[in-house]
Amino acid sequence: MKKSIKIFLLFCLISCSSSAKENLSNETNEFPFSIINEKILFIGNSFTFYWNLPSIVEKMSIERGLNWDVSHFTVPSATLKSHWNNPDLKSLLESETFDHIIIQEHSSNILTNADGDSGFYFGQIKSIIPASTQIHFFSTWMYPSIEQFNLDNVEYPIEENIKEIIEGTANKLIPVGRAFKIFQDKYPQFSLLMEDDKHPNSNGSYLASCVIFSHISAESSMNLSKRYKGVDNKGVDIYYSIVEDEVLPFLQQVSDEVVF
Repeated sequence: MKKSIKIFLLFCLISCSSSAKENLSNETNEFPFSIINEKILFIGNSFTFYWNLPSIVEKMSIERGLNWDVSHFTVPSATLKSHWNNPDLKSLLESETFDHIIIQEHSSNILTNADGDSGFYFGQIKSIIPASTQIHFFSTWMYPSIEQFNLDNVEYPIEENIKEIIEGTANKLIPVGRAFKIFQDKYPQFSLLMEDDKHPNSNGSYLASCVIFSHISAESSMNLSKRYKGVDNKGVDIYYSIVEDEVLPFLQQVSDEVVF
């Protein structure tokens, strides 16, 4: 009888030990204690790289604890055709995988197709991007020298052309140009463009960064910092962007208005 009791108690101990191990395993699977940062690639031209726009977006994500890994492939005056014909871009896309790719076409070419059909070359670039990557089309802004190409006199001509290209796909539009127009209409006392009336100044690049950050993160840009800095190869602080206190809340408010 005593022997039977001992065997029974031993069986219970083994069962409890086995059950505890299973529970521990389940908890470990649920809490892997690892964080995977999203990789983001910008493909574009000077409208994308002016005032360190990709770096500002990355700094915004770090400030919010998202810690995106942002890189860019940008060439002055590049169109999607010239990007497609660039072997370095093809090599990059074939060797690395990104969670998000943000593509920006030359502003006048999206309206005229004078340097190759934007829709065709967007499709060509897409063809070498994995289906798991979310693709975003960065809609730029109208500026005085391309107003002549707004033949239908619509409010957001670049955006409308992009919508036609991505219609019926899972690709998303980032309405930066819409944000520029709304801001300029509301706050004409503040400029978004450089003296050439074309490229973005620090205000413009900050606004574009806010829109892109909020579009991808689904978080408001309100209360983000007004300046972001890094260090050079000598360890000295360098500023990626600075906007003034008087314009900062307006930039963030317009970004929220457009994205949300």
